[in-house]
Parts: sequence; C-alpha cells; structure tokens
Amino acid sequence: MANQASVVRSTAAGVTHAMISRPRRYLKSGFTTIDKIDLSKRWNNADSTIWSYIHKGTSLSGPGPPSLNDGAIFSNGSSFWLYGGSVSEVPRPQPPIPPNGIWRYDLSSGQWSQPPTGGDPVQRLVQGIPVQASGSKSFNLGGFKSPLSDAVFNAQPDSMQYPVQGLLVFDENEQGFSNVSTTDLNQAGTLVGGFLSSIDTLGNRGVLVAFGGYSFAVGTAFDLSSLGEVFSSIQRPMQNVTVYDIANDRWYQQLATGDVPAARHHGCSIAVSAADQTSHSIYVFGGSGSDNSKDNDGNVYVLSLPSFMWIRVTQDSDQRFRHRCHLMGKNHFLVVGGLRPGNTAFHADISGCDSDPKFTQGLGIFSLNDHTWKTDYDPVIGSAPYRIHPAISKVIGGNATGGATKRSPEHEFSSNELRDLFGLGRQESNTAPKNSSIPVNPGKGSQLASDSKPSNSLTIQAIAGIVAGVVGACVLIVGVLWFLRRRRRLFHQPSSQYRMSKGKAELVASIRCNPLEVDAGPVVPEVGSGNTGDFLARTYQTHEMSNSSQRYELPAWI
Repeated sequence: MANQASVVRSTAAGVTHAMISRPRRYLKSGFTTIDKIDLSKRWNNADSTIWSYIHKGTSLSGPGPPSLNDGAIFSNGSSFWLYGGSVSEVPRPQPPIPPNGIWRYDLSSGQWSQPPTGGDPVQRLVQGIPVQASGSKSFNLGGFKSPLSDAVFNAQPDSMQYPVQGLLVFDENEQGFSNVSTTDLNQAGTLVGGFLSSIDTLGNRGVLVAFGGYSFAVGTAFDLSSLGEVFSSIQRPMQNVTVYDIANDRWYQQLATGDVPAARHHGCSIAVSAADQTSHSIYVFGGSGSDNSKDNDGNVYVLSLPSFMWIRVTQDSDQRFRHRCHLMGKNHFLVVGGLRPGNTAFHADISGCDSDPKFTQGLGIFSLNDHTWKTDYDPVIGSAPYRIHPAISKVIGGNATGGATKRSPEHEFSSNELRDLFGLGRQESNTAPKNSSIPVNPGKGSQLASDSKPSNSLTIQAIAGIVAGVVGACVLIVGVLWFLRRRRRLFHQPSSQYRMSKGKAELVASIRCNPLEVDAGPVVPEVGSGNTGDFLARTYQTHEMSNSSQRYELPAWI
C-alpha cells in the first residue's frame, strides 16, 4: 500500500492535529469537512487543487463528528479515529459541548460511526501529545482537562482547566483504551505541550522519547492568561529527556548535551533511524518559549540517540508553534498548520501565518536528506532511503548510512537498563570523559574489558586502591569514635537544645520528601516567586487511572 497520511486541523484556532499512518493520503479537518491530499502524486503547497474532501455530515446512527480543537487522530491504515479536544471559544455563542466519545471513519465504506470502546474508561482531554507507532497502537501523553471539553465539568461553578497524569494507549484493532502511569515521567507526572516521538526498533516493542513542554502538579487549576513570569519556572528544560520502554512499562531520565535549544512548548518532532540502527535522529521544529525575544526561533534541531546530543542543523527566522509534523515518505517531514508565536508564552500572531511561501496553505515540507525547506513534494524522491546529513555525522561520527562512533551520552547513561535498551553492551558504548565526575557502572550481566584476561600480578592501580582503602578505614574509625564522644556530650546537655536539633532534622526531611509526593492527592507545589494570579487558585481531584507498575526513584536533576 502506498503512503497514507492523516491530518486533522481546526481552522477556527489555526491549530493542527495530525498523523501519518501509511503513505497515500493526507487529511485536514475544518468545521464541515476533512480535506485530503493524495501523497502518491507530486504536489506543491501553493496549489489549491490538491485537495479533495470527506464531509463530516451524518453517521450511520445520526449526526457526524463535532468540530473540536486540540484533539488527536489515530489510524490503522483502513480507518481513522478522532479523539479528545474542546469546543472553540471563537464562535459566540459558544457551541454546545458534545458527549464524551470517539469517532471512527472507515476509508473503504466512507462511513462515520461512534463505536463503543473497551478497556479503561477515558475522559476527553485537550492538548495531549499524540504519536502513532508502526503497529496498531497509538499514544496520547498528558494534556489537561478543560471546561470546554466536558459538559459536566463545564457546569461546575468557576471550573478551570487542570493537568492530568497518564499515557493513554489506543489499540486500533481492539478499539480499546488503556492508561499507563506517568508518575515516573517527571516530578509532577504531567506534561502539556511537549514533544513525543516513537522509535519502533528499540527494545522489544519500541520506545517513546519525550522532552520539552511544561509540567506542574496534577489537579492544579491554571489560567494561561495569568501565568506571567511563573511560566518559566514550570517549563521543562530541553536537556531533560525521558525514554519510555513500552514492553517493560518503565520510564528512564537522561541528561542531553550539545547545542541545546531554549525551553519551548507546542512545537513538533519526528524520528528517523540510520540504516544500520547505530543512531536515531529526532528532528525538532518550532515551539514557543516564555520570552519571544530569546526563546523562539525557526531553527531545526536534531536530538541524536544514543549519544543524547543536541545538534542545530538549520538557522532560520520563520517561527511557528501549535503545529504538527510527520514523516512523509522516508526522507521528508511535513509541517501542518500552526501560528506565529507572539511576544508572550501563549500569545499568537495570526497575521500572514499561511502567506509565507514556506508554509503556504499551512503546509511546510522539509527534506531530511538535504536539510532544506521545499515547496513541492515528489513521492519518487521521497521514497529514497533516509541518509544521515553531514551536519549530524560530523558530531556523532560515521557516514550517510550509519556507522556512528559516538554511542553514549557525554556523562554516560543514567542506568545500565537504559544503555541495554539501545542494544549496547558496556564495551560498545563510549568510555566516560576523563573529566567526568559521574562513575561508570558496568551493571549486571556486563563485563569490563579489563576483566576479560586474568592476571596474577597486582597493578599500580590495584596497589593504590589497597592503600586508599586502608587510609579510608582509619579515617572511618576515627570518625566513629569522635561521633560517639560528641553524642555522649549532647545527651547530658539540656533537653531544649536536643529538641531544637531534632526539629532541624525533621524540617530538612520534610523539605526533601514532600515535593516528591505527587500522587497522594491534589498537592500544590512551589512554582516560583512573584504574583501567580489565578495559577494556584484551586486544585481538583486527580484522575489518573490505577496502575500497579513498579515505581522508580527520580534522579535529582528532574
């Protein structure tokens, strides 16, 4: 089957919800139609005749799907489903909020339906981060609940949107949902407006890679218009990367280095792999930061794995956010929709957002092999294999087809399990930099190169280690004796001084432990100084579904 792309866009807000499932058809949604492009033919983004249409009209059981913003689209190649979103605030009076549910369109019969779904019950969320895996599974990470997405919630007095935890998994074949715990995604377990990519060749069932966006405690109500300076304190730094192992249901955190982009939200990313799987490139474009003058740019970046190295591959001034992008063919990504960032974190400049030749009709085409923007797409060229650009290989080594030589992060992997997830034994990954203060742990089942040959003589390093051990033991003994003597003195001092010392210890423990209790209820965290306006006005009951997965301690830099 040729390449089929599915894209859904709300023309009311200029926001795009998109996905590519197979190579043949591209879809975008307005209020009454879903517009499509045949990607098996050559086309230009300025040609208005490239569109054909699917009318929403009616379904087999009644009216067709409603028009919602900031939702997601899933597909298995023969059908696609519309999930999530909220009604637009632009029309006045506000349109009615439809009942919760998903909509399915059968590409062969041309019929809409609203099928029952199995698995975990779900609520309609807004601005989650959707991604389509190569099989029958689609994912939607994080997002928030909005009064404009839920009629019952809307009826509550002074209801305000709030973030939720959870990775929603949709099985297109079973038409069922499941919810994966995200308490180990980051400190709060939430993410809104971040970047999410799927790499299907890693692990037993693929991995998801997430970064960017913003995060704060689940259930904390917020008003985007009143965030102000507080917003910079809840943004996720782009060097903080999270990898989710789908098969083992485990989250890993890894620090990335290199030419790290400024913190941003509501951009887009796609992932492609070298022919020999020695590296994986996550292309990132657009997004908006907290300060338009320094945080927004039109550059294209690559996060190269497993080196976790950020590389800037273009330098452009055409800024964009609230768009989607998807792999088109084997060596292009398609940008759909979007707006120009304004001069604040969430302000948009809608003037001329589709008039730039690079994004005419809201369509942008970027060549992964040439690292250039184009205005036309040729499926013959698009079917050629992806080739690693010299801008990437000069950093990670190798050539156009692979052979990367830098295959571990600058400061080593955060865990042996994450290293193994990339199919790297200890001997295959890079040795730690000489100036690195992070210890190298070979992990279970791995063997250091120096262990491969037995030796009957002590090396200089071994002798030095023995001497250091003896000295350390002496210091420890002296320290224990000093501690016991001091403790005896404290015991005979007045009890008020003892209670003060104990109080200090309890206070430190409270400061260190409480911020990590993110799933015990609607906790309001410290998010920074200054006037927070309505940001911390209210908390709501958390809505993450139960999950019995083992939890893991978060690293200190999260």
